[in-house]
Amino acid sequence: MPRRCGACERLSGGYPADVEILFTTLLVIVAIAVLWFAFYVVYRLYADQR
Repeated sequence: MPRRCGACERLSGGYPADVEILFTTLLVIVAIAVLWFAFYVVYRLYADQR
């Protein structure tokens, strides 16, 4: 099977590995931040009732 050049892969819609790793890392960080904030809000709601 012939190997494709990097420029051909980028033109076909594939992203370089560095960009994919960057955005995957950002996605994980944002997901963790959203989960932390959601649990914090629930904790504060229950803590303020006491």
